[in-house]
Amino acid sequence: MKIVKILGGLGNQMFQYALSLSLREQFPHEQVMIDTSCFRNYPLHNGFEIDRIFAQKALVASWKDILKVAYPYPNYRFWQIGKYILPKRKTMCVERKDFSFDAAALTRKGNCYYDGYWQHEEYFCDVKETIWEAFSFPEPADGQNKEIIALLRASESVSLHVRRGDYVNHPLFRGICDSDYYKRAIHYIEERVNPRLYCVFSNDMAWCESYLPGLLPGKKVVYVDWNKGAESYVDMQLMSLCRHNIIANSSFSWWGAWLNRNPQKVVVAPERWMNSPIEDPVSDKWIKL
Repeated sequence: MKIVKILGGLGNQMFQYALSLSLREQFPHEQVMIDTSCFRNYPLHNGFEIDRIFAQKALVASWKDILKVAYPYPNYRFWQIGKYILPKRKTMCVERKDFSFDAAALTRKGNCYYDGYWQHEEYFCDVKETIWEAFSFPEPADGQNKEIIALLRASESVSLHVRRGDYVNHPLFRGICDSDYYKRAIHYIEERVNPRLYCVFSNDMAWCESYLPGLLPGKKVVYVDWNKGAESYVDMQLMSLCRHNIIANSSFSWWGAWLNRNPQKVVVAPERWMNSPIEDPVSDKWIKL
């Protein structure tokens, strides 16, 4: 029996769920389940979204299942406390502190509980087609997104993701995807693909509309600001349909770029993911600036 804990926003959930799919392929005769208990009373993001967005029907671990391999918590608040005071059990596989790839996690035999973010494509690169199929987006119902999708499919387009808000003053993230990063990223893209269309996604669209026009003279720019709340995942879908991608240090735009199936895509990512010594999740095929 394998159980993978799911926690965080959509991008984080997708990394964790991708690990569970990889384990399912690696251990076809074992039960592979997910633990969604931390979403009870979870105050952030939009709760557990994998089942709602992608119509995935994963086997969800029960309290008794979790008790066999880890510590079952009634809700998110209990987990916040328990993770610091309860000792690691032998049946728990906890992600390395520097987030580096741990090959042993994929071959561990016997009952195991996987606790971490697992933000490394090596955990699922051997089952890429399975992941692509699992993370197939539904067709948007509203006209605005349909119009943009038609435009993206007909144009040499670039998605540009700017995450500010909570990142601007956070010591782990501030100063990484600054204005200079976007200047260099746009310059790199322009020299190689000469796109006609930029689609901008951000939680600070006022900053984007103030700063980006000076970097994109003569270009068609669409500021995608209408996908909110439970529909915010559509931004990731639109990113994946662009021909090329400029991402932030964000698991959300990481997946937007990774799900982009253009074999000639150019993906630009920040050179650092955090202001700490970790192994970043950026693909070897992408450009770091």
